[in-house]
Amino acid sequence: MRISIEKLDEDVDEPHVQLIISSGDFSVAQDSYISDEYFLEFGKALQTFPQHLKHEVIFDDGSPDPKYYCYILLRAFVYDGVGHSALEVRIEKHGVAPYSAAAHFHILCEAATLNDLGKSLESWVVSKEKKFVYPNGGT
Repeated sequence: MRISIEKLDEDVDEPHVQLIISSGDFSVAQDSYISDEYFLEFGKALQTFPQHLKHEVIFDDGSPDPKYYCYILLRAFVYDGVGHSALEVRIEKHGVAPYSAAAHFHILCEAATLNDLGKSLESWVVSKEKKFVYPNGGT
């Protein structure tokens, strides 16, 4: 798993960011306006994942409704009775062809990896650095 977030510019309300996620076999890139606080909330929630077998941690931005620019869904979940975990990645860029795109895949990973991702996200937000790369130490 590799996740990169780069702040393209600082808007008045929310930074314009480029999000790139790769499983090794599949990857996707999408820009959006997402606040630091939203990444911080997601990071903190990942640090305590999973609390039970049905526990999910969800990050979503935008809407699956095509009238919105894009939709970003990241969902950490336990996929079996012994606690194996995955990160669901669903990203849609809405628009008319040839400008629309969509990607949907899952990244199998240990819960400890998701906990570490959460710690790295929190550290990045607090650092105020422009770029986040996981698993390369968060900057």
